[in-house]
Amino acid sequence: MATGSYLVDLEVIVVVAALAGVGYASARFAARSMVERGDAPAHVRGVRVLIWILFVLIGVGAVFDLIGPFTLIGGLTFSAFAGLAVTLALQTTLQNIIAGFILMRNRLLRLYDTIEIGGMKGRVVRVGIVTTWLRLEDGTVASVSNSTLLSGPLRNYSAGERLKGEY
Repeated sequence: MATGSYLVDLEVIVVVAALAGVGYASARFAARSMVERGDAPAHVRGVRVLIWILFVLIGVGAVFDLIGPFTLIGGLTFSAFAGLAVTLALQTTLQNIIAGFILMRNRLLRLYDTIEIGGMKGRVVRVGIVTTWLRLEDGTVASVSNSTLLSGPLRNYSAGERLKGEY
């Protein structure tokens, strides 16, 4: 019985190593191709992370398959706990992403608007999914989380004319 256990351990190690190698090579190839095309570094990083996440998920599934009999309920329970852990770990980031979509959807904030938030007054120079960058009156750049902008109080000096008659 002990010999069979060692074979399963060896199989798991080989599968994990092979998936890690293929994942690394795939992520590198995709990143190199994107850089050659001239894609932005943030996009290249995002694709690399997505490829790694895909290979990690495939690896976890393969290990579960090799280790032994898992019931459907056991797999669902594990995935529920894993999902809960991930959402708790990414809670602030998810909150900022949702706030960014709400800000963009409501058209309250646009590039080059002059806004004031938390005693800082500046011009919006970048609206991102998680943060918004402001060039302050003294020339410095400040990064403000989108959830902070949404929770306010936010004063937009440029939106009055643009939104005239809508609100």
